[in-house]
Amino acid sequence: MALEFRFPDVGEGIHEGEVVRWLVHAGDTVRLDQPMVEVETDKAVVEIPAPKAGTILRVAVAAGQKIQVGSVLVVIGEVGEPMVTPSVAPVPPASASVVGSLDLALTELPPSSEASPAAPTPPRRVLAIPSVRKLARDLGVDLTRVTPTGPHGRIRREDVAQAASSRQPVPLSAPVSTSVLASESSESVTYQPLSALRRTIARAMVAAATTAVPVTTTDEADVTDLVALRERSNLAATAQGVHLTLMPFLMKAVVAALRQHPTLNAVLDESHDRLVLQHYYHLGIATDTPDGLLVPVVQHVEQKNLLTLATELARLTDLARTRRIALHELRGGTFTLSNYGAIGGIFATPMLRLPEVAILGIGKLLPKPMVHQCAIAVRTVLPLSLTFDHRALDGAEAQRFLNTLLGYLTDPARLVLVL
Repeated sequence: MALEFRFPDVGEGIHEGEVVRWLVHAGDTVRLDQPMVEVETDKAVVEIPAPKAGTILRVAVAAGQKIQVGSVLVVIGEVGEPMVTPSVAPVPPASASVVGSLDLALTELPPSSEASPAAPTPPRRVLAIPSVRKLARDLGVDLTRVTPTGPHGRIRREDVAQAASSRQPVPLSAPVSTSVLASESSESVTYQPLSALRRTIARAMVAAATTAVPVTTTDEADVTDLVALRERSNLAATAQGVHLTLMPFLMKAVVAALRQHPTLNAVLDESHDRLVLQHYYHLGIATDTPDGLLVPVVQHVEQKNLLTLATELARLTDLARTRRIALHELRGGTFTLSNYGAIGGIFATPMLRLPEVAILGIGKLLPKPMVHQCAIAVRTVLPLSLTFDHRALDGAEAQRFLNTLLGYLTDPARLVLVL
């Protein structure tokens, strides 16, 4: 009996994907769990394995095409079963969830019969306060399609922001026709379609800009002694096969400062008018990739030593740059670091990653003349930019956090005590 294998939700909140390439073709015989196809989601490229052994009877989606969760991806039959003629796949019943399980994405095809059409699902009741409804209208979000996380099925502002980040934003003005653009210019142009990752980044930025109230404060840290400590420590790390950069030291310093200023490691819960202070430290590390920005999350930084952090960073950034990182390793961050100094930046205004309330931008190391021990000396300075959500905290607390962080970075002896 043939099986229609439908594209599953390969991670929480995934609505669609784009087929990168097929590893099998119609008529091929596949084994159980054999990789069949590579699909690009909004964050990563994932391999979809065969749910059963058999023969590929039909490939329903060509390479380069988009596919919605729940749509037919491939039809697999018994070995020797004749291939089927392509047809429009029926919509799966609402009760047959495909979220988080490949097994539930299967639909049996009885011989010489067609699947019954799905019965329409009645609209559910929407529970949301007026301010949340207004935000949904402003962002063009249909509340009936938002998954509520509040008590008794109530939709929160964070739910609306999450829904807005997972869909195409409503244009603020009428889109300009590409034919008009071409006709108004005598120069040659090249059209570059937005990738799934770039579309996701765009939606997330719109949601952050229209939901939070971002403010950025900047400062400089004299890290001369810290850089020297890193260089000495790297000699011992290299002997263990680990390359120790400055980032693990920065991560430890950030956690030490967050412990003293917990409002920067929090989530704003507007539905209950409260801050949710998180006493664990999952730091997102913004990573530049050929396809766009990804933010791997290093979990429980407070529990890991410098060598472990260095190894974890190398692993996650390598997976991110090759788009092989697991979706769960891109989620759950409580605070983010963006090291644009690695490509030459000094100061910036980093964009918040909702629902986080703060993000730290790190500039490039600079030699600067400074007063040190009552004399002018050339010191190594690290520029820092802290963006925070003014809804959650004020500038005074943000600067106090930055002052605490500067103290750890300037005096490595204090930092060693909290490593």
